[in-house]
Amino acid sequence: MARESVKGRTEAHWWASTIHAYYSVMLESRDALGHWGFPVPPRQNIHTYVRLRFLYATDADLKAIGRTLDHMGQLRNRASYDLRMLSDFNSPAAAQRAIQDAADALALLDRIDGDAALRAAAIASIRP
Repeated sequence: MARESVKGRTEAHWWASTIHAYYSVMLESRDALGHWGFPVPPRQNIHTYVRLRFLYATDADLKAIGRTLDHMGQLRNRASYDLRMLSDFNSPAAAQRAIQDAADALALLDRIDGDAALRAAAIASIRP
């Protein structure tokens, strides 16, 4: 959806792209934590839980994903809650960057999850 929305010609399209890009990373990260054995909290706490698990991990790759979630989450919040005209969305540039950041984070998460040694090291680096 993020890649489709960014093709639009309005600020609303670029907002939508940013939102979809963020959720692609957040939801895949949530699911990774779940199948790695970490309990998934109630909905209202999920964004903070996922972001902080990755940010506070000692594994550099998980930290990178956490930083992406942090940055993209801030952009998503502006897209979702700030109805003023924002410079972030006066062109598709921020949305295109969010899509690329999401693709990079998802590729990194897939690499970790697809390699038993990387996955074990990543899991061990996450604080309980």
